[in-house]
Amino acid sequence: MSKKVNNVDVEAIERTAAAVAADPAAARLPVELGGEWRFEGSPQFVGEIPLPTGARVRFEADFPPALGGGGTAPNPVAYCLWGGVACYAMTFALEAARAGVELRALRARVETTVDQRRALGVADAPPVEHLVWTLAIESDASDSTIDELKSLADARCPGVYCITNPIALTTRVERV
Repeated sequence: MSKKVNNVDVEAIERTAAAVAADPAAARLPVELGGEWRFEGSPQFVGEIPLPTGARVRFEADFPPALGGGGTAPNPVAYCLWGGVACYAMTFALEAARAGVELRALRARVETTVDQRRALGVADAPPVEHLVWTLAIESDASDSTIDELKSLADARCPGVYCITNPIALTTRVERV
């Protein structure tokens, strides 16, 4: 039976870390996701995301009415914001589990203001200028332990990295 702390399989993490330390190529996982625009009805964009089990989860995105959609599903920016704060919370929980720190509660929220002027083509304003990710935790761990876990989450969270570092982007349009 694997040891779980905070619903995290600590032994699986340690096995994976050891395998990656022995062979860094084992850490590189290809990802390809996609979806399709719907020309009628809502939501406007749909796709499926594969899970490691082989199952697939349907994702739907729709612009709000002010941007020409029906508002029947989260907009793409909401997924981006939620994905970032979910990654941060999950990294914090993982690091707490690795340290043997039990959490009784962990809630996360993201706060920002989205400026739609760029999307509407009326100004060259950044769509988001600042994010605040807040974790609300309940634990018997000391404040210094929680601060250390926060530092680890800040340093190791892929979402933090993606938001704070430029990532090369290539865009293409292919005719079908």
